[in-house]
Amino acid sequence: MTHVIVLGPVPDAAGGIGVLMGHLSRSEHPGMDLTFVDSGGTPGQPVRRLVRFLKALRVCAAPVRENTVFHVNLASGLSTWRKLALTTVLRWRRRSYVLHLHGGKFDTFVAQSRPLVRKLIRGMFHGAAAVIVLGQFWRDELVRGLGVDPARIVVVPNAVPGPHEVPYGTGASVVLFSGQIGRRKGVHDLLEAWSALPPEVRTTLVLAGDAPEGEGLAELLARTPDVELTGWLGAAELEERLAQASVLVLPSYGENLPMSLLDAMAWGLAPVVTDVGAVGEVVEDGRSAVVVPVGNPRALSDALRSLLADPQRVSRTGREARRRWQEGYRIEDYAARLGAVYERVAGPGA
Repeated sequence: MTHVIVLGPVPDAAGGIGVLMGHLSRSEHPGMDLTFVDSGGTPGQPVRRLVRFLKALRVCAAPVRENTVFHVNLASGLSTWRKLALTTVLRWRRRSYVLHLHGGKFDTFVAQSRPLVRKLIRGMFHGAAAVIVLGQFWRDELVRGLGVDPARIVVVPNAVPGPHEVPYGTGASVVLFSGQIGRRKGVHDLLEAWSALPPEVRTTLVLAGDAPEGEGLAELLARTPDVELTGWLGAAELEERLAQASVLVLPSYGENLPMSLLDAMAWGLAPVVTDVGAVGEVVEDGRSAVVVPVGNPRALSDALRSLLADPQRVSRTGREARRRWQEGYRIEDYAARLGAVYERVAGPGA
């Protein structure tokens, strides 16, 4: 039995990592037991987050059983600072840990960091028994940018559950955006593109996610027609929205491998996306998705207009996207891939 202590947002916390950990916690994972420890990144009051971080430090320093491995979920910003502290303790205690890189702008974050910080980040990666990335793009970035040994990098794409059958044709009037509603995800470009659609083509745009303060969206939303803002949705609520939609739109400026894209593929939606991060490794323009340039509202509007005017193309693209999900992004296969990594690097007890 491999004992896995997972550090990061808890299962089903808001955000892609929390959603993925929720899927993992509910999947079958024979031969390993999972313990999830909040490292302070789960949204909440600052004092409570600090307390959770201190508890995570204590877990890292405590005795462990034989065949234990720490799974450290990592993104940019404050997540990196927390994980630098936690992995320092793990190395001090000679614990085996796996770094799992999620953040869509991690390469930019590292490049903009001071030399000392880059050195600390490099040490964190070099001290890991294995590094999990979501696509070949990020493998190449770590080898080039941080000098990580390619032999220790494992590509394990994100995965999601999906329905046994897809209700094709029932959601032709709904376009769905799922994620944090802000500039990084391209929402300002999306609203501009949506406003430019002719009324006879424009349907309903559902924005499912939370909107951080200071993004300047209120005025733009007020003058954009046919938009519904839902707030952050739990798994069951999101599934209802996926079943009602036929198109996913995600014009991001930076991603790793977005869970919202995989959700859409599982439900047979036609994705309209930008080619950022590992997205281009998952979908193919003209077959399983419509790919648009980053930061180009006019091109996005043209792509949406062309797609929405052709329901057969929507259905065809959605079917191909679902086929791609079935081939390599099902949650049923995900735990086994992680388990193979854990088994290889699990360390002694004490």
